[in-house]
Amino acid sequence: MWIGRILDDKKHIDMKDFNPRAIADAGRKVLETMKDPQRRAILENFIEHAESECTGEFDRLIKSCSSQSQTYAVYGAAEGIKEIQPQTVEDMKGFYHSMLESNVYLIHGEVEKLIVGDHALYTEIILHQLYPGEVIPLAFGFDFGEEGEVYQLTQRVATVFAFDSENKGCAEHSWTDGPTLPEWLRKEDPRTVPEIFWNNPVTGARKKPF
Repeated sequence: MWIGRILDDKKHIDMKDFNPRAIADAGRKVLETMKDPQRRAILENFIEHAESECTGEFDRLIKSCSSQSQTYAVYGAAEGIKEIQPQTVEDMKGFYHSMLESNVYLIHGEVEKLIVGDHALYTEIILHQLYPGEVIPLAFGFDFGEEGEVYQLTQRVATVFAFDSENKGCAEHSWTDGPTLPEWLRKEDPRTVPEIFWNNPVTGARKKPF
């Protein structure tokens, strides 16, 4: 699938349009057109993985991942982002638990391309990811962001997903257009973000600034 045009990778989306199931929804549209059973299995796993990750369902997310091996990589990102990519199954579990715990799991992905092979899948999206203000200095080293604030990160990301003999995801290798820049982050009105932002699946209810 290609939507037929190049999406604007510098355009943030309105919070009323933010949908954590956007990537999974795009995958389901492609699945409706696919007949090959092997490629359908690959895509079905991807849909399960994308939906559970972006809605914070930890157990379901881990079940979508291979128990045989894991290797993650991010090319073009800052060194700190590269260094935390998991290389084992246990690392992967810890990586996703930390992602949920820090409340950065809410992602709306505008899918520009989705290509399904026999043992790998390629996506290119405009990522819109919500970040609590207090995470910004830790994640990116910027001198702004504090508790109660919410920021939307917008950037282009391309990812190759690889799958094991059971058609479960065993690798994610991503490319970005460089280390995150301050202008890629937009401060949002905390009253407009999805309600689930204030009810973390790991740590529970978060204090609202309103």
